[in-house]
Amino acid sequence: MEEKDRIAAQSSHTKADRQQEYEYIEHTGDIGVRVFGSDLAELFENASKAFFDILTEREKITPCQKKQIVVEKSGGWERLLVAWLSELLYLFEVDLWLFQTCNINSLTDQRLEAICLGEVYDPDRHEIKTAIKAVTHHRLCLQKVNNLWEATIIFDI
Repeated sequence: MEEKDRIAAQSSHTKADRQQEYEYIEHTGDIGVRVFGSDLAELFENASKAFFDILTEREKITPCQKKQIVVEKSGGWERLLVAWLSELLYLFEVDLWLFQTCNINSLTDQRLEAICLGEVYDPDRHEIKTAIKAVTHHRLCLQKVNNLWEATIIFDI
């Protein structure tokens, strides 16, 4: 079974379950997620959870270190979401940061401030399940559906 199929099979979420944080969606060659939130801050927080769940086993990340992250990007919510996830990817690739949770403290359509809790990657404790190459703009969509925000994000693997 291919990695993306294994990950998709792990998702037991349904569209009717609106308390979920995210669900995997079908996408050939890459990994897609649909992320949910009662507001945009929660959606951005849940997107970070999806990102680290794809990358590793997030429950094995110890939230013992705190890192403040600021991301600025003009062009609207969708571009800021891609910039946010791209910053998390950068922090992993360059400084080996893994985050268990990220709390958004301030959010506008051009700027995000977050406090993330996690630790530096330890190959003895953290298995990299799927190497993420990039966060793409392909099929990117962020919208409010009824009283819930949702975004579709595709990760290049």
